[in-house]
Amino acid sequence: MGLRGVASAVAVLMLATGCMWQQQRLARADVVGTWTGGDAGTLRFKDDGTVVATNLAEYNSDGDKVVSECSGTGEWGVYPDDKAAELLWISVCEGNPWKFGGSKAHPKMRRSVGNPDHGNFQTLSREERKPPGASGPSYTRITHTAPEGVDM
Repeated sequence: MGLRGVASAVAVLMLATGCMWQQQRLARADVVGTWTGGDAGTLRFKDDGTVVATNLAEYNSDGDKVVSECSGTGEWGVYPDDKAAELLWISVCEGNPWKFGGSKAHPKMRRSVGNPDHGNFQTLSREERKPPGASGPSYTRITHTAPEGVDM
């Protein structure tokens, strides 16, 4: 494999493992829903332009340590437009803008935290949407038949 092949393989591996940010554009309707990052907190976007932040992590000036959490309700918007947004802003908690990335099937958003020269980011992923009519995980019912002469 030549140098180009190695470089291509490394780029694919970086994208697959999340080591490289792939910028995405999302329609406003694709933002609506819950975005979470585990310890990074949760943002819930409603289609009426309301956002609810729950335990959204706030970082020190280096961006490498959580110093507090922010929760509250505010407004949100996207730009440059509603059909192909690259950036998102929220009026609650500090730290705008958020940039969209990941893939169309598994979108993410992130914002720079702390000193931009340090390259630290807070990343949230959109929770999977269930198809209409789906109410939760499906379960398989397991039944046991007792051997003859044994009561269960």
